[in-house]
Amino acid sequence: MKKRIITLIDFSSYSENLLDFTDTLADITKADILLIHQVPVMVPALSDDNSRKEIIEVEKNEALKKLKDLAKEKISSQKNIKYLVTQKPLVILLPEIGSNDSDDLVLAGLKGTGILKKIFLGSTISKIIDDLNLVTIAVPLKTKDFKPEKLIIGINYRYPLNKSGLDYLLRTLEGSVQELEFISVVTPDDKENDTLKYIKQLSEDYRVKVPNTNYKIFSGKNAFDEIKKFMPGDNRTFLVLQKGTRSLNDQVFRKFIVNDLIYHGAVPLIILP
Repeated sequence: MKKRIITLIDFSSYSENLLDFTDTLADITKADILLIHQVPVMVPALSDDNSRKEIIEVEKNEALKKLKDLAKEKISSQKNIKYLVTQKPLVILLPEIGSNDSDDLVLAGLKGTGILKKIFLGSTISKIIDDLNLVTIAVPLKTKDFKPEKLIIGINYRYPLNKSGLDYLLRTLEGSVQELEFISVVTPDDKENDTLKYIKQLSEDYRVKVPNTNYKIFSGKNAFDEIKKFMPGDNRTFLVLQKGTRSLNDQVFRKFIVNDLIYHGAVPLIILP
């Protein structure tokens, strides 16, 4: 099965960092690359159909040239790169370009003020996570030269881990990931013994695949502060969460994850289906 990295480029200040990581990830995974830009076409309301089509075509051609020029600077020429400039919403486009003969990873940038207020709450990346079953990697601006060598995986015994999704991720990142650490937050509504039993069993199961596999449980009123101190915030550690878990459903967890860990902590986020 071929591998493909689909990188969403918007020409913001995040694009160069995202392309650098695309190049690194393509080296790790031996994957093809598809760079996508969605054109925010601004057409005068009174334009006729021909004028509208001409304006759109000009904007798409200009965007394609810019996309190719940017990629030429950041991605080595040996990579197999394809380009797509589109008007379609990405949540409609991505299923249409899915392939039965390739596994896809979607890469996108995480922004600060503005987008940060909307992340997971109606933004494009949120819609992709919520509506599509794709492994999605969201990369913050503050750290460069990312390389996924350690995965910190947030779990809760109430939401069984998608083991096939994690196994796929480990296969995709084979040769790069050297360490796993399962973490869980115990709230007053949780049973600590059940949490401990589940996280220990997961650690034992995955130690066969990644020998350096550990676990840690956080509890009490200072649990979030402890997690912030625990996260290294380096360019080798990625936080892994699963679509549908409490960490992505609960507003308090979302705010903490996005603001404190992802944006301010500069920790890349991987979302499993």
